[in-house]
Amino acid sequence: MPRYYFNVRCDGSETTDMVGEVCANDVEALTLALKTAGTWLQRAAFTHHSVHDGWVEVEDEHHREVMKLPLLAAAY
Repeated sequence: MPRYYFNVRCDGSETTDMVGEVCANDVEALTLALKTAGTWLQRAAFTHHSVHDGWVEVEDEHHREVMKLPLLAAAY
């Protein structure tokens, strides 16, 4: 199964996923991206960071961008 990487860009900073997660396909990777975005939303509520322009960038095992998910997508 392929490995996906979930990088987060938010509030002028960047967190690069160096380990990644094994997912069956892009749909499973989207589910993990939503969980990642939800975690960042919760964290932002306590740290007062702005997540309005933030996103989770999902890369495949060759570090090619598969999708970009706005952090605010996890709020819906």
